[in-house]
Amino acid sequence: MTDSTLTATGASSAQPASIEELAQRLPGFQSGARWFWWIAGLSAVNVACDLAHANVNFVLGLAFTLLAHGAFASNIGAALVVDALFIGGFWFIGQQAQKGRTWAFAVGVVVYLIDGLIYLKYQDWMPVAFHALALFYIGKAFMSLQEARKATGLR
Repeated sequence: MTDSTLTATGASSAQPASIEELAQRLPGFQSGARWFWWIAGLSAVNVACDLAHANVNFVLGLAFTLLAHGAFASNIGAALVVDALFIGGFWFIGQQAQKGRTWAFAVGVVVYLIDGLIYLKYQDWMPVAFHALALFYIGKAFMSLQEARKATGLR
């Protein structure tokens, strides 16, 4: 595909002018990149539940925020700073990943993999499984973008 690319409907159209345009056109890519937003959002819900002393925790959320609340139990302000950095960071990474930024996928995957290893250390298997599932779909989106970039010649 040098002068055209496939759209979500399978119809041919003009070659995208940029990586961001290619990412917008690529079937299934956006849903894979949005996993970063799910991670941020569910982590924010986990923090709110922790602050409300609810015994609820979403397995897709970040272990980093749970550790921060344990480590800074006597200083909730410090825990909230850690929460804001990780939740805001994943929201930003999601935004950049949806634009097809390779660095966003690399940073997001590495941080989320480390986060999953924390759950693995404590043998909390359900979050480990969901981290693996999220990483699979994020990786699948990244690989589809790389293949489309190669096919269109975009760098």
